[in-house]
Amino acid sequence: MKLFQFLLKIDRRIIYVIMAALVIVPLLWPLGLGVTSGPRARALFDAIDALPAGKTILISVDFDPSSMPELYPMLTALMRHAFAKDLRVILCGLWVTGAGLADQAVQTITPEYEGKAYGKDVVYLGWKAGVDAVILGMGENIKSVFPVDYHGTPLDSLPLMKEVVRLRDIAVGVSISAGMPGYADWLLYAQSRYGLKVGAGVTAVSAADAYPYLQTGQLTGLLAGMKGGAEYEVMVQKKGYSKAYMPAVAAMDSQSLAHLVIMILVIIGNIAYFAMRRKGA
Repeated sequence: MKLFQFLLKIDRRIIYVIMAALVIVPLLWPLGLGVTSGPRARALFDAIDALPAGKTILISVDFDPSSMPELYPMLTALMRHAFAKDLRVILCGLWVTGAGLADQAVQTITPEYEGKAYGKDVVYLGWKAGVDAVILGMGENIKSVFPVDYHGTPLDSLPLMKEVVRLRDIAVGVSISAGMPGYADWLLYAQSRYGLKVGAGVTAVSAADAYPYLQTGQLTGLLAGMKGGAEYEVMVQKKGYSKAYMPAVAAMDSQSLAHLVIMILVIIGNIAYFAMRRKGA
């Protein structure tokens, strides 16, 4: 009973310190607790991993800073995977609020891989209003929609864009989207009309809406929420494609440990309470 009395009288500040440590430490040193590759994330990884060197993938950055913690790790993991496989990457976006995030990823990830250069291995087209008109225009001629890239450089002067003229020249497209417009628009216009294979990365709350497209085979693969990003990061590292910090894995570790300790404390607190109550009775 003394143990139960001690547990019930623990200073709450001690609990706060323990929780803070469990949240902060995994963010600094990811542990990879229980992160396994699910079939949805594996399908997208395998589709890109099977591409021969020199092929091109398209990543549409369809999210804003509010969704960055969940979706940005997917973007960086996809780019690392592509560069490690010697694939070329073209980025664009249907959300104007994602423009800076895509450029940040290009500036951050490209220097990690020796020999990779902007214009030759990666190009960021930027954002254009119109959604359906943008996608349909890219299906016919990308330069008709984006005559210059995000930085104002004419596409004719970029070696990669001399080889990639339209959507049919792209092997796989991935829409990382926080809502609409997003992957559904790429399925509706790019896949149905131009045959582009489309994968998706979505926030956890919108994952259920994407499952029917996955079950019918319209989506090549799906990364759902932070867990989906963590799964992709783990697969990239297990293949030896990158040794970079894994933000989604770190966040999942932090979240998992915090939830585990909360459950343990709730169980211990209830046991101690009822034990002391029974003794008093």
